[in-house]
Amino acid sequence: MTPALTPRNLPALLAALHDEGRDAAVAVSGTPGGTIHVRAGLVVAVDTPGAPSAESILLKSGRVEDGSWAAARAAGGDLAQHLQERGLLTRQEFEVACTAALFDGAFALALGPGAVWEVREPAPAVVTARAFAPHLVAAETTRRLTVLTELWGSPVELARTRIRTTDTPRPPALGARHTAVLDAANGRRTPRDLAFTLGRGTYAVMLDLARLRTLGLIHHDVTPTARPSTALRVPGAHATASRPPAGSAPLPTRTPGTHRPHRSDTV
Repeated sequence: MTPALTPRNLPALLAALHDEGRDAAVAVSGTPGGTIHVRAGLVVAVDTPGAPSAESILLKSGRVEDGSWAAARAAGGDLAQHLQERGLLTRQEFEVACTAALFDGAFALALGPGAVWEVREPAPAVVTARAFAPHLVAAETTRRLTVLTELWGSPVELARTRIRTTDTPRPPALGARHTAVLDAANGRRTPRDLAFTLGRGTYAVMLDLARLRTLGLIHHDVTPTARPSTALRVPGAHATASRPPAGSAPLPTRTPGTHRPHRSDTV
């Protein structure tokens, strides 16, 4: 099901859904692809293979055990309440995990090339907490892209980079978080792979990699485009920046295609 009007790109679509107060699941194909979940025009979750979900982070990090999580989900109703009643997470902790995953998912989608999107009926049983206006998600995504550009260079190149360690001795003051990244960097994993392995956000891992590079502790090998990879792919060299509707921050976009479903960049 698509809106009556045809938005020129994904930011414009999300703005239209916001204005209409719509409930929807915006399916974005391509690499990494994913789904943007919208309730009453607000973004409540972003699911993508390019970044761990709140569930993935909580389980992989060991914060919540698989069985306990499954039992809380099976109970139905208010997931945050069930987790709190079982002594697993406070409502605030659950909210933080969901919010972090939402913005991390939006960031991961922005690293992909222009993709086909389709507005569908709302998906059931989505893990959500807070809801955000699309322009706030866009603004934070743009900020993260800017930060990584300053620290590393091209964020999309970093996304498809395989990380390996160097022979440089690790500083004694190196923290546990950075040490864990180094221990997981085996020369085959991209930042996305490291995020899923460690149970952390993709953006947070990329920030740590930028720091580790300044210390001379990692090598980075860009994955050849002809070689399959679990990493995110790089958009074409002529990708441009386009502004969403007034009052929101710009998102990296491509010129929409002429065929339906419509061509658009992701948030």
